[in-house]
Amino acid sequence: MATESELINKSFHEKFIDKNKQGQPIKILGEMYMEEMQKPRPNLSFIRFAQGEVYFLNNDYEAAIFKWQHALEEEFIPWTQKNIADAHLEMGLLEDAERFYKQVDSTSLALQSEVLLQLFSLYIQQDDQEKAVDTIKNAVKLNPDYSHVTKIARKYLEDIHDWGNAVELAIGEAIRTKSLSWIEVLSEYVKQGLTLNYEPNYFNELLVDLLQMDPNRFERFTELLWNSYEKSDFYIEWLEVMNQLLLNNSDESSYVWNSLPILFKEGYYELISGKYLIRDISGLMQHHLTNWLKVSSESDCLISATAILAWNETFPSLFDAELIREAEYQFESSNPNQNGRKDGIELFDSIKRWAEGEGLSEELYQITRPMLAEYNIEVASPSRIRDLVIASIEFLLEQRVALENDVQEEINRNEGLLTSLHDIHHQIGDMEKEMANVMTDSFRTLKESSTQYVMSELPKLLQNCSERIQEDSDFSKIHVDLNEEMNRRIASYMKNYVLNDQKHAVQKWLQDCKKEFQAYQFTCNELSENINQNYDDEQIVLQGDFKVLDDWERDLERISRGLLRLEKVNILLRNTPSQLFLKGAGKLLGSISKNKEMLHSKYKNYVENADYSQVVKDFITPFMQQLDLFEGSIEWDISRFFSESLDELDRKMDKVQMDIERHKDSLNKMHDKPEFYSDPLTLFELKLRQYELMNTIS
Repeated sequence: MATESELINKSFHEKFIDKNKQGQPIKILGEMYMEEMQKPRPNLSFIRFAQGEVYFLNNDYEAAIFKWQHALEEEFIPWTQKNIADAHLEMGLLEDAERFYKQVDSTSLALQSEVLLQLFSLYIQQDDQEKAVDTIKNAVKLNPDYSHVTKIARKYLEDIHDWGNAVELAIGEAIRTKSLSWIEVLSEYVKQGLTLNYEPNYFNELLVDLLQMDPNRFERFTELLWNSYEKSDFYIEWLEVMNQLLLNNSDESSYVWNSLPILFKEGYYELISGKYLIRDISGLMQHHLTNWLKVSSESDCLISATAILAWNETFPSLFDAELIREAEYQFESSNPNQNGRKDGIELFDSIKRWAEGEGLSEELYQITRPMLAEYNIEVASPSRIRDLVIASIEFLLEQRVALENDVQEEINRNEGLLTSLHDIHHQIGDMEKEMANVMTDSFRTLKESSTQYVMSELPKLLQNCSERIQEDSDFSKIHVDLNEEMNRRIASYMKNYVLNDQKHAVQKWLQDCKKEFQAYQFTCNELSENINQNYDDEQIVLQGDFKVLDDWERDLERISRGLLRLEKVNILLRNTPSQLFLKGAGKLLGSISKNKEMLHSKYKNYVENADYSQVVKDFITPFMQQLDLFEGSIEWDISRFFSESLDELDRKMDKVQMDIERHKDSLNKMHDKPEFYSDPLTLFELKLRQYELMNTIS
């Protein structure tokens, strides 16, 4: 029979190869095989199984598989399946190996564990992290005491930073084994902040075991968890778990607690710091103070005892009578307080910090300044400091109504400001529309006036070119000469018109626009000044974008100069019937002197009476198109001029609206939840009473 150790280590074959047998294992097992074959009923399975081991250890995996496939003894079958899978794994045939491992069916925990560990190794080679994690967790769950399986699991989980499963493993093993080494592992996790997402109750069973095993280690581990939860959302829940644990598992030993009294003290002062409402901590307070008094040494019970007595005076019937009697006994037995002045100054400073958060620091300073001037708080007696604290609390209680009134006044002020800003926004919007209409209309008038003027003057100019026609003119090419002359006169006229009349009209329009913009800016300056005088903390500046004027001047200059570069116009070189007749007659009859008089009369009459309106229209159409485009952009440019002012108003209105909402929320909280203001003051009074007790001030 083979032992599990021999099967696991593939050393079953060694029992057949003792020191007395000479030769190689393969040869020895071969000879045994032949001897067994001579028997009437040979049993070859154990020899084949041993031969498979030898072949495997000599890296002849195919031969090993062949031998194991024929080792059909029932005892060996599950192990041959596992060994065949091992051979495939060694050959890198991972999918086949996985299939064979999953076929292993055995009740042996050792074999099941070995299969899981081999599968774990296989999944790591496949880089299948999810399967590797599931497999090693199953191995731990199946047989956690098996051959370093928990250490293997811990190392792998830490290597892949799977802290959730690592923490779960450490807690499970710490509870199972009661081993302090696992507590150390878990302590490192806590220090690294890896347990912050766990609800405190998750550690309850472990803490109970640790308290019974080793109070010192319990205290050290508790301190780590306490510090970890202190700044988290689980802090109140942690205190509830911790207090319930100590109440249910009282420590009867003579162990003197070192850090727990400090932790309970810090926890108490955190609870009454004003961060929490009284209703949220009152249910916890009896247990917390009970445990604090219990873990405190007899020489250090004054703070916890006076805390209990102060709570009992402030909230009668909250604590049971036995706790009150114990607190009274400890109070009467305690040594005098040595930190009276320091504790009192800390209490006064905490009141000042709270007042600052409520926006009352300046008012509190005005109230307490005369008292502070009367004596130096750093050297004042506890009684003097007590008087200062009482005056501060009384003042802050009175300020509740005043604070509501101040918030309401701030809301009213902001609503008035918002209305003013809305009115200005509408006013500027109306100014923008009006200005866009005025400036667009005035530019349209300028454009149409220019067009009409040119349309009326240019035909006259062209008709006057008839004076160039003489009886001795060369009528065969007079139309070419006249066309050149007409273009020359047009160019000369347009140059004079653009550089003088048009330029003057444009400059006048720009000056009128500038005056409109300046008038707007003057109005905005007045509006800004009025707002800023009435609401000095909401300074606004409404500034128009005067760069628009520069852009307009540049664009109009470009359009005007375009007229000076227009191409020549075909005036007398067209193929109209009249022009064709004159050109033909000029060529045919122009050389006959007696016909020149007739041609002279015909040409002169044609030039003087021709309709040049279409010619002129064609000439100035590109210019007019540019002016039309400019006219269409005026409204958008005026919007750009106003945009910064309107954007500034929008930003201010958004800010003021947010301030209104914030103050309304604050006021609603004061009305709906007055405890947010009153509870901290009640707790200050409680601290004051404790301070009086600690310093025996009546």
